[in-house]
Amino acid sequence: MPRGLSADKDPIREFIRAFNERDLDGFVATLDPEVELHSMKGLVKGAEAAREWATRKRGGVQQTIELERLYVNGAEGGGGAVALITRRWHWDDEDAEPAGEEEMAWVFELRDRRIRSWRPYEDREEALAAAGFAHR
Repeated sequence: MPRGLSADKDPIREFIRAFNERDLDGFVATLDPEVELHSMKGLVKGAEAAREWATRKRGGVQQTIELERLYVNGAEGGGGAVALITRRWHWDDEDAEPAGEEEMAWVFELRDRRIRSWRPYEDREEALAAAGFAHR
């Protein structure tokens, strides 16, 4: 069990919560040491590189992730999952004025209740098919 992630916490929901709250220790606690994040800017490997990737500077446009639906496949602690999400963009000031939003999907691979792999998809159907959840 990773330090900081209790057995009752879902690693995917905790990944999203920690990302939204800029809780970098909580974020890293959800990750397998050999995690691979397939970001739009390229492949990020390892938990410490993932910490750097998730570090967001204050100011400008920020994002918040809202989980709409979670599909999970596999045995307890392992397997795959697809999170249908809405990514909301907002200005990082007191008013937190909306700056846009987009519906997308995140595909996860899990190992020992940790995130082994994460990949964003702009097309939700493509993500569901890639993870074996097509036509659900």
